[in-house]
Amino acid sequence: MVNDKTQNLYVKSFFAASIREALEKARQELGPDALLLNTREAPPEARHLGAFEVVFGGLPAGMIPQAPAQSAAAEPVVAEDLRASVREIRELLTRIAAPAVSNSRRLEGSVERALVDAEIPADLAREIEDAVRQRAGSRPVVDITRSRGETLQADTAEELESRVAVDPELGRITALVGPPGSGKTTTLVKLAFIEGLGKARAVRLISADTLRVGGADQLRTYAAILGVPFQAVESTAALAQAIDSAPPQALVLIDTPGFSAAMLDTLGMELAGYLANRQDIDTHLVLTATTRPADLAAAARLYSVFRPSKLLFTRLDETSSYAALFCTAAREGKAISYLATGQSVPEDLEPATAARVTQTLVQKLPDSLAAVA
Repeated sequence: MVNDKTQNLYVKSFFAASIREALEKARQELGPDALLLNTREAPPEARHLGAFEVVFGGLPAGMIPQAPAQSAAAEPVVAEDLRASVREIRELLTRIAAPAVSNSRRLEGSVERALVDAEIPADLAREIEDAVRQRAGSRPVVDITRSRGETLQADTAEELESRVAVDPELGRITALVGPPGSGKTTTLVKLAFIEGLGKARAVRLISADTLRVGGADQLRTYAAILGVPFQAVESTAALAQAIDSAPPQALVLIDTPGFSAAMLDTLGMELAGYLANRQDIDTHLVLTATTRPADLAAAARLYSVFRPSKLLFTRLDETSSYAALFCTAAREGKAISYLATGQSVPEDLEPATAARVTQTLVQKLPDSLAAVA
């Protein structure tokens, strides 16, 4: 049980198998003048005490101060002082309890509405709201320095970030795969700058993009500018030879074609099988943040044959909402490695953070939840 005693205030939690049983225990100990402050499911760490918790405030029978023997004339004064103290405590507890009671109805569905307004699908928004309420219910201590709305915003932001895994690291051999036009080649060059030359590391660029006319030319030009070795390959056997011929410590970056669903079935399965079976190749799926959530989910399913270990998002500068990005990361369960925010090389590439991914969603929460603050 949790106790908090001060000179004028006594707050206590009671645990039992049902709320009714907990209420009866509280009334028996604290008396009819105690005020109910909160009821909830017991937090995990207190579940052994009972399935439910009720929180009461008041003066338990054992804490009523006993006045020393006095004259009959002094007794009414002592009784009046005691009644005044009880009124003071009841007013204080009422002020504490009233906001929680009045806000409970207004908070119902508020997180879900805020997230739907931020373009999160309703089913995922509802799931997040349930998790936010579990966070609030398991908190043993209420932060009285923040309003209910501020607490709700903070809990929602934490829940959103907890659903995004990030891993801004590259394997020694890294391949980028993804739909046509997703920005694989430009991103590969940025990675060569940042993770290779920027860290005084040898770099080798390989293009397996033989589907587009001149598909390897852009990367060839960048390799010449960077002064790093480049090789275009037309088969998985040639790709394997190019990888194996690279110096052991060199960062090997592989560009691949953008396959449509039909092209992947006919032309891409050999490459997909090769990359999926090479345990030493770190494959990142490159997707654009401007794509609709349903289309991103379809692309993720299509490119699952490559067995990508991470996601990499481009074109963040072209959208005001990262909802699609968040939904894909949350539902795919894969870590995000990098975020590309423009075309400039190498400036417009940054390591992913959970806070950055959820940024536009969190920014919408204060306005949406203002009514319950």
